[in-house]
Amino acid sequence: MKNENAKLVFIYALLGSVESYTDVTHKIPAKVYFNSPISDLDVSEQKAVMTELKKKKIIASFKLDDGDFVVSKPSRSMLNDYYFKLKDKPEPKLEKPVDTKIRFDEKTGIINMGGKTCPIPINTNQYFLCKTIFAVPFGTLVKEIDFLDLMDWAKDSKDSVYDAMRAINKKVKHKLEIDKLLKWKVRRIFIDYKAG
Repeated sequence: MKNENAKLVFIYALLGSVESYTDVTHKIPAKVYFNSPISDLDVSEQKAVMTELKKKKIIASFKLDDGDFVVSKPSRSMLNDYYFKLKDKPEPKLEKPVDTKIRFDEKTGIINMGGKTCPIPINTNQYFLCKTIFAVPFGTLVKEIDFLDLMDWAKDSKDSVYDAMRAINKKVKHKLEIDKLLKWKVRRIFIDYKAG
C-alpha cells in the first residue's frame, strides 16, 4: 500500500469504532458499523485493508452498505495488537551498496575491495607485479619483461613472474574470495575481474 500512515489511521479509527460499540461489560456486538473518516484511502484501498484484516482473522467478514462498512465479529484485542505491530514496525534500513571495485595501494601494498584487504609484502616480486598490473586498465595484457625490469634478476629465476602471480592469486582467493584475479597468457599477465 502506498500510504502506510493512512492505513494506520484507518485501523486506529476502526479500533475506536469497535471500542465505542463495546458495552460496559466489555461485550463486543456481532456487527459494528464503521464509516471511515480517512480521505487519504479510497474505497478500494479501504476494502484491501478490510480484506487483510479478514485474512488475519481479526474480523470475521465485512460488507459495504450505503457507504458504511458492516464488520462482523471484530476482535478488539487482535485489532489493537495488529495496530501496535504496524505502528512499531521498524523502518526498513537502506542497504549500502557494496563496493566491488578492486584497488591496489602502492604505499601500503594492500589490495582492497569493499572493506576487505589483502596485504602484499612491499618490495617483493608480488608487490612489483601488483604495482605494474594495477597501473593499466583491467584486461590489458602486460608483458613479462615489464615486470622483470623491476625485479632483481640476480636472485630470481625466469619463473619468478609466474610464481609471483600464483602467490597473489592464492592470497586474493583466501582474503577477497576472488578466484584467479590474475591470468597468464603467452608470457603476459592480465587482470581478469569485472566489478559486479
